[in-house]
Amino acid sequence: MAERSERRAEFDWLRIVAIGLMMLFHSCLGFSSWPWHVNDPHGSVVLGEFLSFLWRWRVALVFVVSGAALMLALSRHTPREILRERLHRLGIPLMFGILVIVPPQVYYERLQRGQFNGSYLDFQSHIFDGIYPAGNLSWHHLWFIPYLLVLTAVCVPLLRWMRSDTGRRTLDRAMDTVARRHLYWLLAVPMAISHLFLRVQHGDSHTFLGDPHGWLEFATLMVFGAVLALWPQVLAAVQRGRYGALVVGIACFATLKIEWPTIGDDPNSLRLDSAAAWSVAAGLDVLAWVLAVTGFATRHLTRDTRLLRYATEATMPVYVLHQTLIVFAVYHLEHVSWPLGVKIVTTLSFCVMGSLAIYEVAIRRSAVLRTLFGVKDRAADIGLDTVLSDLGLKITSRWRARSS
Repeated sequence: MAERSERRAEFDWLRIVAIGLMMLFHSCLGFSSWPWHVNDPHGSVVLGEFLSFLWRWRVALVFVVSGAALMLALSRHTPREILRERLHRLGIPLMFGILVIVPPQVYYERLQRGQFNGSYLDFQSHIFDGIYPAGNLSWHHLWFIPYLLVLTAVCVPLLRWMRSDTGRRTLDRAMDTVARRHLYWLLAVPMAISHLFLRVQHGDSHTFLGDPHGWLEFATLMVFGAVLALWPQVLAAVQRGRYGALVVGIACFATLKIEWPTIGDDPNSLRLDSAAAWSVAAGLDVLAWVLAVTGFATRHLTRDTRLLRYATEATMPVYVLHQTLIVFAVYHLEHVSWPLGVKIVTTLSFCVMGSLAIYEVAIRRSAVLRTLFGVKDRAADIGLDTVLSDLGLKITSRWRARSS
């Protein structure tokens, strides 16, 4: 099999889709019936149902993309180089985020709940007053970065063997069978087992040390992403099966809501037989939506453009920044008498445009800020002006072609 480039447009687009869904999820949280860091007093129950739909699989996509990116990186870099680069591009933004980006979120939460009175300058002396939620030090929306760092170190040896001559001789025929018979659906088995024996027992806390369900599920999806990057026939099979996966995902979500309407994501009260059935439906639900979104995105989003390259480099800083902007917006819109839909659109627009503006004006142009936000130096080469110019030329050329 021929070597693939370290970058693949379809996986870059899938990363943008995954991060976009997480930004949409967070923008809706404060206006739903779910308790969050800050909440609008008129939270929507219907919006809470939409969030329960996204909740199960939105983060799973990130680990699929991460596995694919890790496999592609191994085509040009040694494991040591990859681990050093990941520590640099993930570890530094994590620490910077904990110390600088996340504290304003905790500040507004304390203000809304009456747990603190004073300016943010006054609050800064209390940032290290214990670990959240009892204290103020937290990683909030950056919680999955430590998982990525650890799973990268754990998966690199396996992925290196997979792409070696020995690994390919061992697995090529098996992957042909997986693609031909769509056997990637068997991933539902470990995911269902994880839901039954780990999630029901330990919950879905994302607390790093106390989250065996999360570790198993994310590791499974990360390896699956690597398989998609290395064996194009498996990715092609996922693309062909995208409509079937969509149907399965809709059926599983409907089953979860009809059969267990009051359980949500806390199945601990179920009897063993009911818990087993719930685990199968929940595990299959996650897998089906991951397959559907991956299939549609990698099938239809394949063009490598300057817009894609710009957005890819902006992904990390935009994600690091976005939730702080969302919390700021939700807090200040609390007493504004706008319809809930207008508030959500305003919040989402503010977080997207605000984080992109900070990236374009400050982060992309500063070597220090690029390091703090995990951005490669090449990001300085493609600016928003270049992207908009390209888009303007394309729109003009299409308009002229239609007019002629």
